[in-house]
Amino acid sequence: MSKTLEFDVLGDVGLQLTTDTVHNDAGLAKVIADEAFMNEVVHVYVHSPSDEQAASHFILNVNGINQPVFCGSVTPMRRKYLEILARMKETKFSQPPQNLMNPEAGNVLIPRTVQIHAFEIRNDPNPRGRAWLSQILSESAG
Repeated sequence: MSKTLEFDVLGDVGLQLTTDTVHNDAGLAKVIADEAFMNEVVHVYVHSPSDEQAASHFILNVNGINQPVFCGSVTPMRRKYLEILARMKETKFSQPPQNLMNPEAGNVLIPRTVQIHAFEIRNDPNPRGRAWLSQILSESAG
């Protein structure tokens, strides 16, 4: 059975409301719940960078909408921007010291993956939020 639902969506920019029409199917309730979860506001503290030459702010972008983030302060952001921040990882490689008796051992690359911007959650009203973030952080970079 197909049923048409109409609902209002609050945009990221301003107080712009739009009406979307969606046809009801088996997965619609999950889609709506996931969308509501990703649009919840969380408060994130982004640590100042250790590199003095690094910028004191950066911009996260989801679907063409920007979220400015200032290092060293708490930023309220929707969870969808937090997901981008949590997935921002870089992998650097090092090599073991050279061994003249076994030069082949120096061809091994040792990866080390870290967050590009260190952050901590100051306020997340949803009890599912911590497990969701832990899952994202445990995924490998790539």
